[in-house]
Amino acid sequence: MDYVSGAHFGLVVPKRLVKETKDALQAHGKFDKKTKIKPVSRSDSYKCIADDPANIRIESFYIPTTIRVDPLISHANILRDLLVLVGMLEHKAAISLASNVVLDPVEAHGSFGEDCGGNGTANPLARTLIQWLATLQGRGLQTATDSLAGHHWTYTIYPPFLLLVASDYAVLEAATGLTCSSIEFSSLYVMLCENFKVTHIALNAPIPANLLGESNFEGIIRSQQHLDGVQPPPLNILRSPTGLTPLYGDFGPALPVNHTPTVADFQSALWCTARQNGIFQTWAPRYTMFSRGNVKEKARILELDSLTEEHLGSEIQEVSAVDLYSGIGYFAFSYAKAGVGKVLCWEINPWSVEGLKKGAEGNRWDVHVIKSGDSIHVEEYENARIFVFEESNECAAGRIDSIRDYVPPVKHVNCGYLPSSKDSWETAVQVLDPTGGWIHAHENIARKDIESRTAGIVDYFRGLARKRFEAKVECEHVELIKSYAPGVMHCVLDIAISPLSCA
Repeated sequence: MDYVSGAHFGLVVPKRLVKETKDALQAHGKFDKKTKIKPVSRSDSYKCIADDPANIRIESFYIPTTIRVDPLISHANILRDLLVLVGMLEHKAAISLASNVVLDPVEAHGSFGEDCGGNGTANPLARTLIQWLATLQGRGLQTATDSLAGHHWTYTIYPPFLLLVASDYAVLEAATGLTCSSIEFSSLYVMLCENFKVTHIALNAPIPANLLGESNFEGIIRSQQHLDGVQPPPLNILRSPTGLTPLYGDFGPALPVNHTPTVADFQSALWCTARQNGIFQTWAPRYTMFSRGNVKEKARILELDSLTEEHLGSEIQEVSAVDLYSGIGYFAFSYAKAGVGKVLCWEINPWSVEGLKKGAEGNRWDVHVIKSGDSIHVEEYENARIFVFEESNECAAGRIDSIRDYVPPVKHVNCGYLPSSKDSWETAVQVLDPTGGWIHAHENIARKDIESRTAGIVDYFRGLARKRFEAKVECEHVELIKSYAPGVMHCVLDIAISPLSCA
């Protein structure tokens, strides 16, 4: 789909769909980065060309696209084609096609699934806090009202819960002289739920690096101590969000990190949702992490050149992808969305497996879960797009060897674990199809060392590949995802392995 003549147009969407729409357009190269997303009100001058103009509401936003409208093409068809392309056809009734939009100079404060914030009473959280303080009459809290209005408040909404920042909450307690256990806060929580249309509220906290609750930076220091002979504490390998503090609503019982959840545990837990790049995901926030910062890498997978027929040598549905650290489906779902025939996942956290299963079903992908030690008969589940092995990825090579005749060749392997996925690299090489493919190795690397570390990692993969066949091994690309610690970047190295007999 590529309309090039005529005037540029954009989409008018309700606030709840802003983040999802932008991500979906960006993932397919249809988002106009040169033009800002703007709020739309009834007073704006606009031309809504594919829907009823009455659908334009105060809580709607104009999202610019790079596509131009050809007057000879049905506008309704343009909208439908675009929504099909980016995976949002289900929202067609809520989205309008618009051109010639003139907007008031008002900045938006964020949207679903991302940090929303700002200071002043334009911030919805600040407005609610001031509204709440007004109900506490006779307490001399005018000073608190002034300080709260001037603070930069941040929050995130993952339906059905509101996630607040612990440092912001400390500001609130200091300004009011109240604590979160005060009875007055009960009325605040009720008010927040009403204003933000949620049922649960919690305080956010970073995922600790180990079971002592140390931060990533502290964990790096601890790792260095281990090199000096000091025994480090057990790592938080399940990425359990032990620092999350529920404030309102039932998130499920407090359970030990090593507890094996039952069906009753799954049923009693709160499950929340998010959509990124048009992909539905779900998780239980008390027991499972959600890495929102990976959205860039998820989108990149959808557009990988190595997932095209030109590079694969076959149609995309005729290959398989392996995710050795699948979590709730962060990258596995991107491979499925891109059209890969089978996605084989390994995950040891049963809460993540349950979230992956629910998410796959939410995306209408058939999914089959295989427990550790269970036999697998792939041929009996030929319609399944996603297979989830609830076991260590150390079993992956043996499992895939046993089913190679029943699944398309494995051409992509994702090793998405930090601070280093090195423990899985030999397995990744082993599960690749004999004709070669690509391994996406996640690694934390100091900015100053990226070039030298990349060269070292390529040499390491050459050694691993040599155990199977003589091969050409090269790093086709290094993607910088985000900062992990001061001076340290989360990187993804795209390692291409081509046996010389096939090169």
